[in-house]
Amino acid sequence: MKLTQDELEFLSAWAREEWEPACYQLPAHRLQLAHGVAGAQLIMFIKAWTEAEGKRDQAILDAGRSRQPGWPWATDDTFRAR
Repeated sequence: MKLTQDELEFLSAWAREEWEPACYQLPAHRLQLAHGVAGAQLIMFIKAWTEAEGKRDQAILDAGRSRQPGWPWATDDTFRAR
């Protein structure tokens, strides 16, 4: 799966936040909750990206630098279509 740069920024920030004890208080996780998306759905995007790119799972941690990512999907339909 080819991800957009905005998707990579968001998913990278989300993955880095997963290591934090209070991750659901951090920006990417707050966006996840606001949009009602399960973490498993985001992990599916990450796995599809690593398989398509031939990368290890941990590569997502360095795929973006933003600490305040935006929600990269314009609508719920856009998210589901991905």
